[in-house]
Order: sequence, then C-alpha cells, then structure tokens
Amino acid sequence: MSVAGADLSALQTMENWGAVYRAGGKPTDALVYLRNQGANCFRLRLFVNPDGTQLVTNSLPYTLALAKRVKAAGAQLLLDIQYSDTWADPAAQTKPAAWARLGFESLVGKVREYTASVLTNFKEAGVSPDFVQLGNEITNGMLWPEGRIEYKKAAGGESWSGLGQLLCAAREGLDSVYPEGARPKVVLHIECTGDAERSVWFYQQAIAHHVAFDIAGFSYYPEWQGGARQLRTTLSAVARALHKPVLLVETAYPWKDDIHWKDRPNMDWPLSAAGQAAFLNDVIKVLRDVPEGLGLGLLYWHPESVLVEHKNIWLGGSCALFASDGEALPAAAFARVALAADSAPKASLHLSSVEPK
Repeated sequence: MSVAGADLSALQTMENWGAVYRAGGKPTDALVYLRNQGANCFRLRLFVNPDGTQLVTNSLPYTLALAKRVKAAGAQLLLDIQYSDTWADPAAQTKPAAWARLGFESLVGKVREYTASVLTNFKEAGVSPDFVQLGNEITNGMLWPEGRIEYKKAAGGESWSGLGQLLCAAREGLDSVYPEGARPKVVLHIECTGDAERSVWFYQQAIAHHVAFDIAGFSYYPEWQGGARQLRTTLSAVARALHKPVLLVETAYPWKDDIHWKDRPNMDWPLSAAGQAAFLNDVIKVLRDVPEGLGLGLLYWHPESVLVEHKNIWLGGSCALFASDGEALPAAAFARVALAADSAPKASLHLSSVEPK
C-alpha cells in the first residue's frame, strides 16, 4: 500500500461553522494533524456550480483554496470531479443546470472543455492533482440520461456507448493539459464492492469502450456493500481481471452509536472507538492481501464531521475521526499503520484509554 488519507472536502465549511479539532486537548488544524499521523493523500470533490447550501460548497475557488492547504502540508491530492452541481452517486447523476439543454455532441464537447479548464486552473495555481476521478460513484453512469448505463450480466454493454464517449472526452480534456511527461493518474470510481461480478463487468466495459484509466476506485460502507469477506472477494476479482491497482476512495465506520445504525446489516464491528479502529485494521488487511500487490490504499470519508451547534452533521458525527468535542480518536492514526504494513505486517491501531466524548 502506498496511499492512505482522507476526503476533507468539507473542512473549510466545517471550520466556517465553528468546528474545532483538538489533539491532547489543544486546538489543531485537522488536515495538518492527519498529515502528521501519516496521511499522505487527501481527496477533494468539485461541483460545477454548487448552490452553497449545507455542504454543497465545493466550487472551483473553494476547492483550489483547500488544494493549496493539501499541497502546503506536503501531501498528494486526489481531485474528485463530479460533473454535477450537487451530489453525484448511483441514485442521482444530475447534469449541471447550465448543461441541461445541450445535445449529446455538445455535451461531449462540454465535458472535454470543462475538464481541461478545471485542470488548467489547478496547474496554473501550482496544485496539480496527483490523481483525478472522472465522475463520482458512476456505477450507473453519469450525466443522465445520456450517460446512464444498465447492468446486464449476460448481454454486454449496449448502454455503454454514451458513457464511454463522455469518459473518453473527460480523459482527452485531462491529456490536453498534460500532453507529455508526468500527468495525474486517472481513477474510475464505483461503489459496488459487495458485487464482484458487477464490478468486473463495469471495468471491462470501460476498457472495451476505450476509456483509458489507471486505477479502479471504490466506495466501501459495510451497511451498503457487505462485510469484509465481500470486500476481499470484489477487490481480488477486479485486480485479477484488470491487473490494475484498486483504491478505496471512500470508507467510514462509526465510533459511537446513532439512530442511523438501528437494524443496519453488516455492522460486524462494535459501534465504539475500538470498533472503528478494528474496522480499519481489517480493511487494511484486505488491501494488503489484494493479488499482485495491487491494493493501492484507502481514503477515509468525511473525518471532519464533528458536531456543530444548529447544523445537520452527517450521521450525528458518528463516523468522524474526531470525537464530539473535536478530540482526535485513536483511528485517526490509521494511515501510519496502513503505510507501515509492508515493513510491519502485524501493525495495528492501538487504542487510547481515554473515553471519547
């Protein structure tokens, strides 16, 4: 494993809301703290024209400013281009409002142009990303309806024509900004780690439709995608089929109980600080065991989601890497363990005796 870190896309917004992060009781910069705990990569999402409500704040200026903090900390940057004004996931891949009336050929051109423009801005600001996601959780495609795909176990990818062209255009936009030499690694991100057959199908269809990518990216949340066994099966199957690295670009687990977890399946670890650490230990073990050494690493989703008065915080702050009072949890050191795995295969997170609040 060579990548371990977190998605800190909401950090500036959380700080603006008054969130305070602590280590040993003293205020700290959450990004710098995680970096000092071994994190070497941070992921930032980018919306086309966000409305600024709640956490839909990741405009180009906002994300560039956070990217400068990432690079100033000496970390790598994964840029998650969502090709939407708001959250894009398997249930919703809404075209940006400004693109809604474009015909298909114009939409393809807009994707190429937008990708190039975004990456030019990052390059000129001196914060070129090390990795770029072309779309977010695109298991069912993106930029619906033109880029929507339907999973067909037997019949192949008739529905892939539109998505294939859109992804190729995005890749062409990236390549136009980095025509030679080192360029960001391209990640295609889906979320179906509980379904090995579907995951392999997706990436094989991408290859068949001439989409050039470097890394197979996944989300992994056990309540949605299953236990560690399903994760192991899927990552191993994809690595064997593609001979490309696999990366968990999103994962999380609660350090405390919350009403969200009532009757949820596959919560195989305790809902506690110890359980959160055990979950990450087990995910790291799965990645170590990916065939051909292709387990690239993992990024923790939204670790900065601490409680803030009068704000709706994701899952009541139960999946943060900081307790309700902002104090860093033991699992915040997971990156150090993950990146030490090759030289210390028995390494694991050691829990503090301090009870989180």
